[in-house]
Amino acid sequence: MYSIYGCPMHYGVGDEGLMYSLDYLQQRYDLKIPIVPEITVPEKDLPNLKHLGSVVATCWAIAKYQHHVIRHGDTPLFIAGDHSAVIGSISGTSANYENLGLIWIDAHSDINTDETTVTGNIHGMPVSALLGMGEKSLTNILTPEPKLRPENIVMLGLRDVDPPEQEILDRLHIKYYTWDDIRHRGLNVCLKESVQYLSHLSAVHLSFDIDSMDPRLMPGVSVPVAGGFNPKEVYQIFSVFIRQLPIVAMDIVEFNMAHDVNSITSDFLIRLIYHLLEGNEKDTFLYSSRHSQDMKPAYY
Repeated sequence: MYSIYGCPMHYGVGDEGLMYSLDYLQQRYDLKIPIVPEITVPEKDLPNLKHLGSVVATCWAIAKYQHHVIRHGDTPLFIAGDHSAVIGSISGTSANYENLGLIWIDAHSDINTDETTVTGNIHGMPVSALLGMGEKSLTNILTPEPKLRPENIVMLGLRDVDPPEQEILDRLHIKYYTWDDIRHRGLNVCLKESVQYLSHLSAVHLSFDIDSMDPRLMPGVSVPVAGGFNPKEVYQIFSVFIRQLPIVAMDIVEFNMAHDVNSITSDFLIRLIYHLLEGNEKDTFLYSSRHSQDMKPAYY
């Protein structure tokens, strides 16, 4: 059974709309999901690692929660603010599965480090942190070891990659498909190759950023980039990977209510969640008493 929970992380990018987006979803669509709150700590104001302490503290809380969900035998479906939050969720998944694979669906590769970043926003660093690169407090969530190996990663939909990120992708031989690749070769081909590339693994984490979609269709994101997937393609992507790979955890990130128009993006997000939960118990949004008692964060 899926266990769905969320975190309104915004410290990784600093867009305050992310702080309220989960509350908006809860109220507008009458969701009832557990929330791991952001943790705010005093900061050192590092220009290349903005809000580092708060991101690290929050990711630790997310990682512990994710770890506990998996230990209880459920599949986490994590709805988060900015993409830095998945340093926590993927660390929690990695603690339960050796040789974890990652499908990264995003307009951005998010593989900068504190030495390559231009903005200092940590939501551009989660993949590098999970590979054990960069700031140690980001790489040491739950365990000091790297959570991922570069040869176990596939990225889809890239169309805004910084030059230093391109160097890292090339140096580590990470498999990726840009948006142009997908347009020219066809989505079916790219999905088939991705499945074949990861098929030897026994566990794969899927992380989906809504900004991988065309912002003309899905405006409610923090960092829109021209081009991208349409809703039909997103459903296809999830369907193929869930059917053909051992998906053990999923993230959906970066919905930002402050930039949405006529609830277009939030409506899609809810439809996608329900699509993923089809076939599960009707009360999937309601944690069972076992979860609500055993898995509530200690600071609730």
